[in-house]
Amino acid sequence: MIEKYYDGAIEQVAAGLGTVEKNYLLVRYSGQFSVENLNDTKQLEKNEDIFVQVHEFETGEITCAYEPYLTMICDGFRRYMTGTFEEFMETCDVYYLHRPVLLGYFNQDNTGREEIILLDEVAYEQERMLAALERMLCAIADRHPVLFVLNRFQLASKSTIQLTARFLKCENCNIGLVLGVSDIQAMPEFLVPDWEMLYETLDDGSKIYHIGNSGRKKEETIDDEKYVDYGSEKVYRKLQNMVEFLDFDQAAYYLETIERKIKFDNLLVDDAARFRMWLLFVKVSILRQDIPKALEICEDLEKIHLAGKEEECAYEQDYLIATAYMYQGKLKEALEMAGETYRIAGKMSDDYRMFLSELLEAKIQMSGWYNIFFCAQDVKIKESLIQNLIRYNYRNHLAHVYIYAYDNKPEIVKKANQSEELLIYFSRGIRIAKKLGNEYLINMAYQKNIMLSSTNGMYEISLLYSVRTYEALKDKRSIQAGRIYSGIAYNLCAIGENERAMAYYRHAIRLFYHLREPEDIAEVQYNMSLNCIMCGQYEKAEFYLTQCMKAVERLHLNSLRVCNLSKLYGLLALVSILEGNRFNCERYLNNCRQFLNYVIEKEKMGDGFGTVHDYAKVDDDMFLYTFSRGLLAVHDGDYEKADTDYEKAEDYLSRSEGNQFFSYALFQQKRMECFKCLENQKGYEKQKKTLEEYERQHFSTYGKLAKKMMDTLPPVDEADGQQDVSEQELDVLLWQESMVLAYKSKKHQLDFISTWQKLIDVTGVCAEEMIDAVMKTFLNHFNVDCAVYARCMERQTQVLYNNTGIDLNEERTGRIIASLKRNPGGYAISKISSNYNEHQDITALFGEDDVCSLVAVPYFNNAKLESFLITYVRMKDNWHSSVNRYMLDEDDLNMYQLLFREVKYSLNRLDAYDKIYEMNNKLYLAAVTDQLTGIYNREGFYRRIKDLIDEFSGGKRKPELGLMFIDLDNFKHYNDTYGHDVGDLVLKEMADIFSGLCEKQGFVCRYGGDEYIIVFFTADKERLKETAKQIYQKIDQADGFEKAISEKLKKQISIRKEQRISCSIGIVSAEDIHGEEEINQMIKRADDLLYSIKTTKKGTYRI
Repeated sequence: MIEKYYDGAIEQVAAGLGTVEKNYLLVRYSGQFSVENLNDTKQLEKNEDIFVQVHEFETGEITCAYEPYLTMICDGFRRYMTGTFEEFMETCDVYYLHRPVLLGYFNQDNTGREEIILLDEVAYEQERMLAALERMLCAIADRHPVLFVLNRFQLASKSTIQLTARFLKCENCNIGLVLGVSDIQAMPEFLVPDWEMLYETLDDGSKIYHIGNSGRKKEETIDDEKYVDYGSEKVYRKLQNMVEFLDFDQAAYYLETIERKIKFDNLLVDDAARFRMWLLFVKVSILRQDIPKALEICEDLEKIHLAGKEEECAYEQDYLIATAYMYQGKLKEALEMAGETYRIAGKMSDDYRMFLSELLEAKIQMSGWYNIFFCAQDVKIKESLIQNLIRYNYRNHLAHVYIYAYDNKPEIVKKANQSEELLIYFSRGIRIAKKLGNEYLINMAYQKNIMLSSTNGMYEISLLYSVRTYEALKDKRSIQAGRIYSGIAYNLCAIGENERAMAYYRHAIRLFYHLREPEDIAEVQYNMSLNCIMCGQYEKAEFYLTQCMKAVERLHLNSLRVCNLSKLYGLLALVSILEGNRFNCERYLNNCRQFLNYVIEKEKMGDGFGTVHDYAKVDDDMFLYTFSRGLLAVHDGDYEKADTDYEKAEDYLSRSEGNQFFSYALFQQKRMECFKCLENQKGYEKQKKTLEEYERQHFSTYGKLAKKMMDTLPPVDEADGQQDVSEQELDVLLWQESMVLAYKSKKHQLDFISTWQKLIDVTGVCAEEMIDAVMKTFLNHFNVDCAVYARCMERQTQVLYNNTGIDLNEERTGRIIASLKRNPGGYAISKISSNYNEHQDITALFGEDDVCSLVAVPYFNNAKLESFLITYVRMKDNWHSSVNRYMLDEDDLNMYQLLFREVKYSLNRLDAYDKIYEMNNKLYLAAVTDQLTGIYNREGFYRRIKDLIDEFSGGKRKPELGLMFIDLDNFKHYNDTYGHDVGDLVLKEMADIFSGLCEKQGFVCRYGGDEYIIVFFTADKERLKETAKQIYQKIDQADGFEKAISEKLKKQISIRKEQRISCSIGIVSAEDIHGEEEINQMIKRADDLLYSIKTTKKGTYRI
């Protein structure tokens, strides 16, 4: 019956081709079902008037990116289109960087993209890929009607679901779509959001048919156990294909599956296959912004050694680590690693890899062009790099270099008012971006000039670029549009159009609210606070600033894109003292100083690294800090101190032109008041003149600009009666998004627990070895920089891990222990937390200015400290890196407590295992060792023989042996004359001689009484003879052990030569030995030889 309904759905969609728009159905059924059972579908496939594409997703198989649409595009083009595939891509506006990938797929030659994808452009490129494939399929449908029948759609990849969702909104009556979905199998969680959006579209249009149960119970169990050769070329190609077509989430899903099977299910994959799989996993993790996972897999890469490819492997691994560090904000470490890759590439004489390393070094100086507005100064770029970018056709990278590395000086940007072409490098980059069709880069380039011009007081240029960017935008309700509105408002505020500025700010907030972007809303509120300060509305300014801080705390941000946390605290201090709130001002100044100390100390040390970035410019932060301090001093009546602070503030103000428009006049007025109180008339008059000149020039220049620019600005929707978003609505949005973020974080951590348990569930390693592996994974996963893990013993503290660079001597560990005893529940602190100063005794140990946030986790047993973890995140050179999250909090404390409690238990198990091992080892040695001489006894001899035979069988050792059966001569004389103690001494001394001569070449056994056997790992008779001669030589040199015996008896003795200890030796050898019986035969033969010696002439050997 189910076949009839399914056929009916297909017939309905097929009948609507050419006349019905949004012609699609979803068919749901229970059980397993194959469209191979449908007769009508087979008939339709024979219909030449319709391009019928039937596809069935297979359980247990790796689904390809955009499966089956890519194949359909290629087949459809070959059947119905004319011209070349390159012309077809041009017509369909395929993004330039994607064309080699699509062409390679069409030609089936696995050609990849020519240029590395940039993290900042991932979302843009994914959207371009989706849009182009939609256009290509629509173009084929326009030429010939297309009917897609996709069964078991619940197994489709993310990219397939996303492209299908676009078809559901497509008004092309030549496309028909039937999706078959089985209810018995849930899809992976990461696909659920995309699936729900697609399902909602279908449900809204009443396009879902429930057709019942297939009745095939035998097939109801999904074949999860279907064998997949994860190390095969086929699997790797599929995964690589996903990466080429930007389906990173789907690739990560399969790579995580493979990782689990290798690490937890002991799946065997050869080293070469595993190495390339992990390389792909690291790349995917970076492009998904999962830097901790990328670094974790890099640790796995390090453990793989491919003979003959050591340098190549080292290069690939170090290159990816450097890239991860770059996006993580660890710029110094990234540069060091990039330099190492350049050295390796040079050693390999690999020009292309040397170019990639050189390019990476340049990118690192600009943070990989990720999440930066502009560079504070021009970046020095080698001409050879420019030439290589052209040589290797890295045009997108070349455009980025031209746009970001050059034309950053205010005097150059100013020329844009005359003509953009005067910005020589910038205009070159724009031209390349336009040829590539990289609209995103063009937008970001204009944003760069907007920020550069506005922060340097060139508001006309900033507004000009804002208008130009807005006009180029296709989606006027997008995030980019909201940011442009906020930027326009900022510039309007700067030129005194405060009321109009607020209208643009409110418009931006409405856009961001509907887009559910609380971080962007916080940025707008920050800018609104500046507008309020300029208007003297300090209470409102404080409200907007506290809303910003609320977003920072709830969303776990390092900063806002438009300002550092030090600036936020500086502004809060300023408005607090302007409202007369001394307490809050002092509190915020302290917070501000905690962040600024890091930069101040770097400046003192002459460490200029990172000053190329916009975030390194903290002159405006320092201005706010010193200005607020001056106001605080005035509040306290200390005008001399205020004057000193104002003088410093004036210096910072002069270096931050354009950024302090909102407070310039206010500062001059307050300084005038201070001069008046100090009765400094000259200073007062000078300041008054400066202020009057500023106001005259400001109102004259910007008044004209306002009139000139107003008509060109984009409209605001207030005229349409749009309501402002209320404070309550904004709070609800922030709370909801913070919950989503917290859920994702919690889920990520819970997923990690299984990996953690595998790491700590080890035996046969020492505590330091286990902790080293555990801590590396911990640091990478949680993105923390430094950690100390120690156990508190009876008399000392055993530090098992310490990568802080701080020598933890007894005094320092004592301070840590004292702090933890005062805080037995542990603590989490950060520079934005209220309890940061309470733990200065600990932060000072590791560099108070350097520690941004820290977690301390103690473990007590009956009030006795057993172990502790201290981990912290350092201040970053890149404050804007959103890949980082470096404000640790109570959630982190709770998670670390859970994880390291398990570590403590694991260490206890290791200790117990060591004790048991030591006890068992002693018992074993007692069983196999002769207690008198310390060499093997007969039991030990046969156990060692058994091991040897196993080695022979396994091919680990050549199956040949030499054997000496030794019997001591004159031993009875020693025993009878000097007693058993001397006899024991002689037995030990002789054992030492035998052991010393065989060493690693064999082993010795006391076979019984005064009989010994020496086994040699060789059948070479000459070597055996030579060893026998050395035995007699050693015995002769011992002079019958007269000296040792005299010391033992505490009296001098003398032994006649014919009574001195010696030995008789029977020597045999054999090759091709396979069993213990053959060894026993060797012993018998040696014993027979020994007997013949004893009955003739003692003290010699026979072979």
